[in-house]
Amino acid sequence: MEEMPILFPVTPKEFWKQLRSIVEEVVEAKMNAGHSIPAELSEKTLLKPLEVCDIFRVSKATLYEWMRQGRLKSFKIRSRRYFARTDIEAIIKRQQRYAAPTV
Repeated sequence: MEEMPILFPVTPKEFWKQLRSIVEEVVEAKMNAGHSIPAELSEKTLLKPLEVCDIFRVSKATLYEWMRQGRLKSFKIRSRRYFARTDIEAIIKRQQRYAAPTV
C-alpha cells in the first residue's frame, strides 16, 4: 500500500503511535475513575432509576437496556421501578475487581 503524505510534522507511524498512547491513557483514566454510591444514597435500601443512572453515569435508556439484558435486577412497586442498593454495590465491587491492575 502506498503511503499518503500527511500535513503533520510527524511520520504516519509516529502519529498512530501517539494516538494509540492518548487513547490508552483516556481508557485507563476512565477505568480508574470507578463508581461509588454517594453518601446521601448509601443509607437507602431501594434506589430509583435516576439515582442508579447517576451512580453509573449512564442514560435512563442504557439503564433499561441493562435490565432487558439481565445485567440489573429491579423491583416494581405499583407503577414505580426500584433497584436494591445491595445489588448495585455488588456490581460496583465486581467491576472494581475486574479493573484492578495485575502485577
